[in-house]
Amino acid sequence: MLMGTAITNLTRMNFPEKFGNLELDRLIMQPGGGFPLTTVNLVAGIVTCSNKMSVIVEFAEDQLNSSTAEKIKEKAISNLLD
Repeated sequence: MLMGTAITNLTRMNFPEKFGNLELDRLIMQPGGGFPLTTVNLVAGIVTCSNKMSVIVEFAEDQLNSSTAEKIKEKAISNLLD
């Protein structure tokens, strides 16, 4: 099991929010592929698009309970907003 933090930045993506009649509402980053839950207890994916921040938290249920994962997610959001 690995311990630590990984931070990545997709940079500012230069594409239009509107595509004809369609409008991009948000992007969601699914981080588990880069850090599978077989090697870490929790992975958070955070991405901002269209002035909206999306936060996804994946965790190994057999290693971490949902209330602890929720507290970690809320602390991550708090740190990002500070």
